[in-house]
Amino acid sequence: MVILAGLNRWTMELKQIGVVRSEIKKRDDMPVYGVNAEVEIFEEFVPALSGIDGNSHVILLCWLHEADRNVLKAVPRKISTSLPEQGVFSLRSPARPNPISVTVAKMHRRYGKYLFLSNVDAIDGTPVLDIKPYQVGWDCIFSAKNPDRSEKIKKMMPQNYKESLVREAINFHGERCTGLATAIRMGTVANLVLGCDLRNDEVGIIIGKNPCISDALIGITSARLGNGRLLYNLRPKEKVTADSYSIFNQDKAIIFKLKKFMKDFEGILESDVNDLFEIEIV
Repeated sequence: MVILAGLNRWTMELKQIGVVRSEIKKRDDMPVYGVNAEVEIFEEFVPALSGIDGNSHVILLCWLHEADRNVLKAVPRKISTSLPEQGVFSLRSPARPNPISVTVAKMHRRYGKYLFLSNVDAIDGTPVLDIKPYQVGWDCIFSAKNPDRSEKIKKMMPQNYKESLVREAINFHGERCTGLATAIRMGTVANLVLGCDLRNDEVGIIIGKNPCISDALIGITSARLGNGRLLYNLRPKEKVTADSYSIFNQDKAIIFKLKKFMKDFEGILESDVNDLFEIEIV
């Protein structure tokens, strides 16, 4: 690195350590939540992969070589072109002064110089700058907050919002299962009825007996015992004919009683909610 005297700025030289191999060739074809992809590490850097195999997730840093570097404000157009313009430092837009992408990707396996990953949001041929292990105790801040997303969610396509909830739930629960899918359907109903971001401080949940449903509800709402938004409905001494859950705010509560427990993940996501629950709004 060479310092520029008097300006407190540095000229930096980066070394490309590898390249993304993906079926996605064009930026406009990239789904919001990424795709399965391979990362090929150049031979000279393969020794740096030693010890990486024990990690389920890695932090992938790439150089978005096709991005516009002269953009300071942008609209999150993949969510909705009608959203207001914001500074790129408040967005995850690829267009920015230094187009470095930071992606937490699930690592399925390593084979020699190749890493097989999912949720990679970089097109084929994207230069890889660095790889770091994702550290649960350090990198996961479940109590972190973001600006309220209520208006953004209203402008999202329903399928995109559903996919967003699935990813948030999996990130907390750890696996795709029928209980998680059931919780997602509760979340989509609650969003429509309450009309707000489920991570809003005024939204709380009452969890039931199924640990997967309960986990997923916590994951999509960020409700915790510590913030007073997580309550129990286990009723150990009562005779309960149906397992029930609730999502509520100061104005309304939606109570979900399970009718039947389907075994097909995608089937649950696409089915009529009235086939899954008895729903009461109070």
